[in-house]
Formats: sequence, C-alpha cells, structure tokens
Amino acid sequence: MTNTPQTPDTDSPLDSEEMKVAIRTIDRLAEDGPVAVDPDIADAMGAFADNALSPEDALDSLFDGEDPANG
Repeated sequence: MTNTPQTPDTDSPLDSEEMKVAIRTIDRLAEDGPVAVDPDIADAMGAFADNALSPEDALDSLFDGEDPANG
C-alpha cells in the first residue's frame, strides 16, 4: 500500500466549524453594508429559503373561502 497525499476537494462545502466562522464574519461585515457571500454559505444562512405558496394554496386564496361552484 502506498501513501498518496490527498488533495482537498475544492467543490466540497465548508466543514461545520469553518461555516460557523464564515457566518459570524459575514454578520459582522454586513453591519457596514452589503457583503458578497459564497452561495454555499448564503444557503446555510437561509438566503435561499423558499416560503412561497404552493399552487393549491395560491388557487385557494383567490376564492376567499367561497365555493366557486356555488356562485
């Protein structure tokens, strides 16, 4: 068995401790204005949370509780 050095995977997300440090740093920097953030870190911070209505909920909201079949 040979001992081959392993190269870090550049596409892997940050480990947990690195992510926590990055998030704290971004929070501090953002106090002064906009900050460019890596998409993986932004995702971990909840920037891409999708809280939109489902198609069924959106359709139901059009009728305000009235049954469209009754008029």
